[in-house]
Amino acid sequence: MTTVRQYLVFLTGHRISARTPAEEVGSLSKIGAAIAFASFLAALQFGIAGWFLAMDLHIALQILMSLVFAIIGAAIVLVLDRNFIYLADTRYETDKKLTYVYLGIRVFLITVIGSLSSQFTMPLFLKSELAIHAQDMKDGRFTEAKERYQEKYELADKTQNLNDLEGRSAKLKKDIANLTPELVRQRGVVNQCFADYTKKTKTTFAPDLDEHEIINLYAKDKRECERIEGLYREAYRAYVAPKEAELTQMGDAITQAQGNIDTAKKDIAQDLEKATAINEAYINVASADVLSSLVRHNPGAFLKYALLTLLQLCLELMPILLKLQAGQSPLGHEMAIYAYDHKTVTLDRVNQSNERRLESDAQIELARHEHALVLKEQFAKRQEMDSQLVQQKLTQDLENEKLRQELIELKRQANAYARAQHQFTQSFTQAANQFVNRVVVPTVNMAGKPFTQSNSQESTSSEQESKSAGARVFPFVGQMDLGVKAS
Repeated sequence: MTTVRQYLVFLTGHRISARTPAEEVGSLSKIGAAIAFASFLAALQFGIAGWFLAMDLHIALQILMSLVFAIIGAAIVLVLDRNFIYLADTRYETDKKLTYVYLGIRVFLITVIGSLSSQFTMPLFLKSELAIHAQDMKDGRFTEAKERYQEKYELADKTQNLNDLEGRSAKLKKDIANLTPELVRQRGVVNQCFADYTKKTKTTFAPDLDEHEIINLYAKDKRECERIEGLYREAYRAYVAPKEAELTQMGDAITQAQGNIDTAKKDIAQDLEKATAINEAYINVASADVLSSLVRHNPGAFLKYALLTLLQLCLELMPILLKLQAGQSPLGHEMAIYAYDHKTVTLDRVNQSNERRLESDAQIELARHEHALVLKEQFAKRQEMDSQLVQQKLTQDLENEKLRQELIELKRQANAYARAQHQFTQSFTQAANQFVNRVVVPTVNMAGKPFTQSNSQESTSSEQESKSAGARVFPFVGQMDLGVKAS
């Protein structure tokens, strides 16, 4: 087997050696060649896309961008097709539904990628149509932008306002130039009066009158003409002055309106310049808007676009179509059987592990149940012992209560005996004190009266001596306690 065929088979996801028989490979080399062609086609499409996207850059950067995009496109198609072909070829026959799911996903991806990349190849086949339509779109967008910006800056309203102001100004000028019939009549009267006055002064001639006297002669007529002229001038000013003031205001308003229009036109020109620059930069033959608009409005271009897109999709789907036509290869069938056996062994081990786990769970559950029963039995014993302790405590409390009641009774009896003894002792003490105070003390005083005076003198002298010596004498009166205490 040649090295080229090995590489082609490698593109399908399989790895073979040079000694692998050709009948085991089957049509994998053809599918690998289809994958290589689809990758080349994707690289070409993405390279063209990178070329058009980098049109505004330097030629070196444009070439680099094209190469990068070409590598990305080839890698995407190669990875997707290689993985799908390998999965479909090594899938066991019982999983055909999953194979169709993979096929649907792959077709969807190819369709999306092909549809996106086809718009970059269309400028090569629809160059003239796209160029003409791009220019039409630029003109249309310029017109739309102009109308939009005029509406944005209210150019029409400002122009109409200027026209109204100019019309009003022209009307005022016309009104000032064309006086009312009354003013015309007054002006005619003034002119006629001065004409008559001039005629009189020129036609009057007398040998005894000079020119100054003639003028004085018609001074009254002149004053009348001047009076009429004053009235006319007042009426003229009353008619013309408001219109001239309004005309002055109209002039200022016209100047401001013209300035607003000039500013709006300047802003519109700046915005249109920006919009034109954007349109020139981004509306070109590679723009998606130009292509979509062209295929919508041009039936011939749409037919050409559809045929070229279908052709590209068929070329990109060629590896999938060849795989569906060739079926599973012997090498893929062997790997599928090996994978199925490995899966079966693995599932068997998993089932055994689950069975052992269930048994261990059952044993653990049984042990937990037995342990719960032991705990319940111990709890019952503890409750019984607690009830016995409570009963003993209640019995001891009853005995203690009886002893407390007896002790209280004994204390009560002892307190009664003590009160009676105290009353008897107090009565006896009072009687003895009365006997001593009333009988014994007077008798003793009477018997010791002769000795009292001598004792008093001695005591006086002793007190004086003690006072001179600085000693104090504390009188002591003794009281006899003849009470009898009971034992």
